[in-house]
Amino acid sequence: MTISQTTERLRVLHVISGDLWAGAEVQAYTLISYLQPFCDLQVVVLNEGKLSESLRDRGINVLVFDESASSSLSILFKLRRSMLAFKPDIVHTHREKENVLGAIANLLATRAKSIRTVHGDIEVSANWKTMLQQKIDQFVGNHLQNALISVTHDLKSKLEKDYQAENIHVIHNGISLESSSQGNAFADFKRLAPDTKHIGIIGRLVPVKRIDIFLQIASLLSNENIQFHIIGDGPLSGSLQELTKNLNLEDCVTFHGFRGDVPTCIRSLDAVIICSDHEGLPMTALETIASGNTLIAHAIGGLVELTEYSNLILVQQNSAEAYAQAIRSTLSSSMPTPKKHFKHTSERNGEETLLLYQELAITP
Repeated sequence: MTISQTTERLRVLHVISGDLWAGAEVQAYTLISYLQPFCDLQVVVLNEGKLSESLRDRGINVLVFDESASSSLSILFKLRRSMLAFKPDIVHTHREKENVLGAIANLLATRAKSIRTVHGDIEVSANWKTMLQQKIDQFVGNHLQNALISVTHDLKSKLEKDYQAENIHVIHNGISLESSSQGNAFADFKRLAPDTKHIGIIGRLVPVKRIDIFLQIASLLSNENIQFHIIGDGPLSGSLQELTKNLNLEDCVTFHGFRGDVPTCIRSLDAVIICSDHEGLPMTALETIASGNTLIAHAIGGLVELTEYSNLILVQQNSAEAYAQAIRSTLSSSMPTPKKHFKHTSERNGEETLLLYQELAITP
């Protein structure tokens, strides 16, 4: 089946948190934007924020069921009412809470085909409440949803321990090359210090991203003509800034917070670092590779599935010393270019997702 062979427009309802502008939200926005010409769309978010604003700007129908002002039970019945009114053919959920509420509401409403995207590895927790939530999420995925999208083959192999392999479909994340090329040629920090080398890390300031390792890298290279940039926000911002002060790195490390010009920032950096403990397939990685810039990343998750691109340097040992060595090597050599045409695009991601929707819609 191809997209052109489908005559009826599918009605697709997405359910997503929208509390952050992080990987899951960016990928959901990219996918929904692609689907807009092909499907009738409604998006339910549980938090007002950049995702809901950006979708409205595209003319997409957005409902906000504020989780800070509503109980989960209240959100469940709001979802049910919205489904009865919209009558979706496909209900597509993102993240644990949204999976559970979206699937149960669908069961109580239209019983449309239901699908989830698993954007990254599940973090193991010893907290009994978290463990119970994960078990409920697994039950819902196995019994109330028809398919799971895994963003990498590595993640699929892990999901097969808890879900039926035939229901898991690998669809890699994709980026819009047009959006990634928009904006100023260089960011403010590059224009202010054009002769300085700039190294950056981009993402939420949470434990799994290991910003502490990035600061250790800065400490090892603090005597060289390098400025280090932390782009993003999160709960660890205060403690990381305190660590920066304790390491005497305030002159060479800048905390930018959230920035809306990430593609421009990437183009302005001499290298982007990903030193996370685990990852799915980060949008930052794809944006960096597509820009032709150097990505130095921990050899984990979906990152190891990008080795066809020559501007990716994988680091086996997640240590400051290993990254510092890779940075020195990168800065002393000419900038590499990708081996082949960049293929992890939003068009490819959207086409594969839409074909999966169509297959599910005609399956009894």
